[in-house]
Amino acid sequence: MLRINRTEEQAVRLALCLAESGEQRTLAELAARENLPEPSVAKLLNLLRQGGVVTATRGRNGGYTLARSAEAVSVAEVLRSLNPEAVAEVHCISDPESAESCPRVTDCGLRSVFRHLHVQVATLLEGTSLADLMRAE
Repeated sequence: MLRINRTEEQAVRLALCLAESGEQRTLAELAARENLPEPSVAKLLNLLRQGGVVTATRGRNGGYTLARSAEAVSVAEVLRSLNPEAVAEVHCISDPESAESCPRVTDCGLRSVFRHLHVQVATLLEGTSLADLMRAE
């Protein structure tokens, strides 16, 4: 089962907030809009900046903007900013050590289903942009 945790959801919401405004927003504005503590928003924005999703401008007139258009930023990219292996992770496929320790490594009837699920979810998240999310609402 795919599970998006609260932190991942908040990161997507922050990116979506920047996409919807189309303008630079301050940390305080984003925190107030999403009803989150500023330190939490700062941490998420830093991860999104490191992941290339947002850009930051320092100084008195500083703030955050999307690094590219909303059409060019996928949900998968936002999630990978927090955890590079987060997109549709299935332990027996994405972790070779886990697969080797599985007692059913040679006769698993589920691995092909899990592999297919992994590909489908990753494809969906890669193909869904922030602009798509804005249109859905």
